[in-house]
Amino acid sequence: MSEPQHAYAWQMPQWQDLQRLISVERLPHALLLSGPSAIGKLRFAQALAGYLLCESPGTLAACGECRSCHFQGEGAHPDFKEICPEEGKRQIGVDQVRSLHQFSAQHAHRSGGRKIVLIHPAEAMNANTANALLKTLEEPASGTLLILVSHSSSQLLPTIRSRCLQLSFGVPRPELTEPWLRDYVGDQVTALRLLAETGGRPLAARQVFDDDGLASRERFDQGLIALVDGQSSPLQFAKEMLDADLLGVLDWWVARLLSLSRHQLAGQALTAPSWQRFKSLPEKSVITGLERALKLRASFSRGVGLNKQLILESLFLEWTQLCQNRAVA
Repeated sequence: MSEPQHAYAWQMPQWQDLQRLISVERLPHALLLSGPSAIGKLRFAQALAGYLLCESPGTLAACGECRSCHFQGEGAHPDFKEICPEEGKRQIGVDQVRSLHQFSAQHAHRSGGRKIVLIHPAEAMNANTANALLKTLEEPASGTLLILVSHSSSQLLPTIRSRCLQLSFGVPRPELTEPWLRDYVGDQVTALRLLAETGGRPLAARQVFDDDGLASRERFDQGLIALVDGQSSPLQFAKEMLDADLLGVLDWWVARLLSLSRHQLAGQALTAPSWQRFKSLPEKSVITGLERALKLRASFSRGVGLNKQLILESLFLEWTQLCQNRAVA
């Protein structure tokens, strides 16, 4: 059996907040874990579920030895239900949420009558699915806890947010995440560079490392410089990028625009030195481009169908025109 999951070290404040509620038996019927993606909210939710279902929990995690932990470790606990987009899909289906009614109506098999439902990412629900969940939240079943994980809670229905106790997670401080990432990647310099590339999000940094993403981002940067130097066109550059994962490209674009904006507004060092040539671009245009990129990334993440080629062509055409207007190239 696998070891029980712990919350990450940088999540201890939120874990302690819930511990206090649990100790006085004031845990609500629904929790909303909100914050940026790739900082460990899902891991926190899974650790909490295991802890609450455990028959002999410790201070920081489930015991890992009781029968309930055994079921949880095998992914077969009868009192735990996980709802997320099915394989090959990016949205949660309405029938998945409707199945909660039957699950909630059943008596708990173990753990003193408690059942737990984990839904992630919560924003991956269309209007019908969200309304189906709202019915469950409006009429909560006794002993059932719903844990919603959201990377963009503002996209949820206000009525859903209002029926949950919201637990906010911010981007953790580098001094808390760097040791963890350094142990994974092998050296401090790489760990710090990965965190800088991903805006301090530790799980995103680990994913970039696993995917050899630093090399990919350098290739993207070189392609962009060639574009603004007139060595290729926006259509050619977009075509060259079609073999790359769209989310990875959008992550790179968001990271670069965010770094450029912070450099312009606060004098922070640029993540990519090659972007020095763009520092004279209008600050308002950079922020507008960043907002658009964030919306595109959020839409893609919650399952909205996007035309990859048209998106890339549009982004690079606008960037080329912006640079030409300021004679950057």
